[in-house]
Amino acid sequence: MGIRHTFIQNLKYYRKQAGLTQEKLAEKIEMSTAYIGDMEARERFPSAETIDKIAEALNIRPSVLFDEFGSPNNVQDSFKKIYAKTIQQELKEKIDYAIEEVCKQI
Repeated sequence: MGIRHTFIQNLKYYRKQAGLTQEKLAEKIEMSTAYIGDMEARERFPSAETIDKIAEALNIRPSVLFDEFGSPNNVQDSFKKIYAKTIQQELKEKIDYAIEEVCKQI
């Protein structure tokens, strides 16, 4: 999961937690609603100054917006990534073992 994906997931999560619509957040940070929509749609990435304004409006530290485990969606994505690799490895090992066993019988 990349930094932009993490930022966007956290932005959406903390904006909703704060009870803010895109319009209300835009108002608080003195930006257009379209700008907030573009950020959440991955079409724009904010400057450091804008990130500070967003964090202040959401009453969180700016670093929270980049925390891989900041929102439930990010946590879910991370666990999927971790466990998918584990399951893939387990299946590969079992298939390799089964193939070896079949080859021994030939």
